[in-house]
Amino acid sequence: QASAAALTSLAPRLADPPRRRLSCGMEPSGIERIAASELDPDEFVRRFVSENTPVILEGALSEAWASTFAWTPATLSALAPAGASVRVAPLMADGRDKWVESASLWPGSETWEPLPGVIHHDRVLAVAAARIEVSLADFAASLRGEGRLPPLYADGASNLERSFDFLAQHVPQPPAVGRSLSFRRVDLWLGGRTLSTLHFDNYENLFVQLVGYKEFVLCPPGDTSRLVDGRLRKAYATWIADDVGSGQFERTAEGGSAEAVMNYAAYDIHAPPAEYAAAAAKLHRMTVRVGPGEVLYIPFGWWHQVRAVPAEHGLCASAAAFYEPFFCRLQPKSMTCPGPLLVNPKYKELCRRLKLDESDSEGDGGA
Repeated sequence: QASAAALTSLAPRLADPPRRRLSCGMEPSGIERIAASELDPDEFVRRFVSENTPVILEGALSEAWASTFAWTPATLSALAPAGASVRVAPLMADGRDKWVESASLWPGSETWEPLPGVIHHDRVLAVAAARIEVSLADFAASLRGEGRLPPLYADGASNLERSFDFLAQHVPQPPAVGRSLSFRRVDLWLGGRTLSTLHFDNYENLFVQLVGYKEFVLCPPGDTSRLVDGRLRKAYATWIADDVGSGQFERTAEGGSAEAVMNYAAYDIHAPPAEYAAAAAKLHRMTVRVGPGEVLYIPFGWWHQVRAVPAEHGLCASAAAFYEPFFCRLQPKSMTCPGPLLVNPKYKELCRRLKLDESDSEGDGGA
């Protein structure tokens, strides 16, 4: 029987980047690329989930996914009910969604109440804009680079259950390889040339690429101490439309939020400020490109920056199947860095069934 101590002992594996070098295909980054037919759901957990190791899976999708690879802006318009509107995020012209900047740029920031866990009160995590409601026709025009709106991004947040529920019947069941995990939901990521800032998620993610390509920069959880410097207060810009259908982003006094997050990098890793240059130089960066029909497993806690390369018609489309995390962290709001790692108690029975505690005690050399 698996003891609590034995289960907890799995957690330190997250401290270092993957060292596994199996006989299968390997990306130049060191990320393994294998045929999903080599894995049943339990073996996927043994070899990758419990090892907290990313992998690219080929042939992981059923034939039912084939129609999604042909999506275009016109397809989205055709599948939507007449007069449909969707909730999407406006982006900067270069596709960015978030970045760290001086709080002094925000009106009234000097009067903001301090937030627990925030060390640097002079900085914020700026968000291009809070999500807005637009017609599906305007969203499709934005994907084609037309219209007067900024670039728009359908960026998850349970959107397949909400704004894009008309696509739910066209999105098949998640990859079978994830069936030993506890499923949460599928989100859609529909946009053009987008750039998602380096961050980590508290899920297991089977990331399915549908249309175009996604280019990832990945850093393992062991790099967290080099990327987190206290919590970051979120500040939301506002998209202000004008009378002719155009508009601009504005920082307003109301943009400063009471949200303080720890899952976004404290700096731009590609152009770090002097105070973070040494830490940035020690990051274990990996890069990988994922194309239509491929599935990238992004484990719990792995940092990822994502750049979209759309198809010629302007759309880049992905679906993310989220599962309960195999590992978890204790991180009260007052903490300035992520807490200790533990195996999620929800997987205690799975660990016992797969004898993961026994393989750990035998000195498995995983990450």
